[in-house]
Amino acid sequence: MAAPKNTANHFEALDGWRGLCACLVVLFHFHGNSPIYHSPLVRNSYLFVDFFFVLSGFVIAWNYGSRLGTWPGVRQFLVLRVGRLYPLHIFMLLLFLAWESAKLAFGQTGPNGTLAFTGDNQTGTVLSNIFLVQSLHLNDTLSWNAPSWSISTELWAYVVFALVSVMVGLRGWMLGLVALAAPLFLLAVTRTGMDVTYDWGLVRCLFGFALGVACARLHRAHGDRARMAGPVIATAVETAALAAVVWFVSFAGKSNWSLLAPFVFAGAVLVFAGERGVFSRMLQLRFFRWLGVLSYSIYLTHYFFVVNLEHVLRRVFHVEFMQPMALPGGGSIPAFGRNELEGTLGYVLVLVLTVGFSALTYRWIETPGRNWSRAWAKRLARPGVQAAPAGATTP
Repeated sequence: MAAPKNTANHFEALDGWRGLCACLVVLFHFHGNSPIYHSPLVRNSYLFVDFFFVLSGFVIAWNYGSRLGTWPGVRQFLVLRVGRLYPLHIFMLLLFLAWESAKLAFGQTGPNGTLAFTGDNQTGTVLSNIFLVQSLHLNDTLSWNAPSWSISTELWAYVVFALVSVMVGLRGWMLGLVALAAPLFLLAVTRTGMDVTYDWGLVRCLFGFALGVACARLHRAHGDRARMAGPVIATAVETAALAAVVWFVSFAGKSNWSLLAPFVFAGAVLVFAGERGVFSRMLQLRFFRWLGVLSYSIYLTHYFFVVNLEHVLRRVFHVEFMQPMALPGGGSIPAFGRNELEGTLGYVLVLVLTVGFSALTYRWIETPGRNWSRAWAKRLARPGVQAAPAGATTP
């Protein structure tokens, strides 16, 4: 169980959380004829996107909160964040465009008989995806690499955070106002709880991000006191926090209760930032830290495999793997697998392909993009404005 202790700018247990949540989002998006599909935790794992928002606010405030008092600092911050988000996003968008172009060139249809450049992959939404504004209520549906809607909201949350910080200073009452107003607003405009994306996704992101910033301030002020707790007490608190997250996600679904998800995740972030209990030690093991490193790639690449896996296997094996699957409440949906074994193997295959491909995109897309943005930020820096520390955790 030996694992490195956390440093001033790095929270390895939270990295492990991020990796696990990214994998749960993969399971959520894939529909397989398997008991995995019917797990309440998996079926509601769309909520872990809100965990990413809270964690992003925590990490950004922890590493950059004191650096945004000047316009050069803001400029440097935004260069670093664009360099973190944009390269992989544009690579995946190009991959989806190439796939649609191949379908058009060879006269083939995609999953469920969809034609090239139709449905969610229409040419009219390409520009909004290029400029990462597809979740600002400009489109009528999710488009192209659907999970990238949250990357769009994150980018604009960074902009809001930076501008408010430099222009008026980010006050505690502002964070509290967002945390109270956002769920009330979403309650008024939607009937699907927290499940808003291309329409009110920015409000959803700012809600979680504000709570994450508040968590960073609380941890900076009281973290030392929390770390004084012994491992037994810390483990008990971590157990309670983990149980609360699993129970809440399984229970909330798309009901109005799901609007409380950022508060539940904020509590978990505060607990595991202390890194004192047994579960934190487990999340600091090499495998979970590796998943955390790959989490952004896992999140952005998985949808390509989710929507295209069956199409490829059908072409290779000449077998129709998509079959109607009965739902407990009545009705049915198309699901992968002619039986539960095939459906479960489909989940495994999607995860393996996603993680393997993510290792490649992290090495050849994410890392060069991050290095490029750091070099650019250093060139833009003025005296007294330093680049982010090399070991800083990035969402």
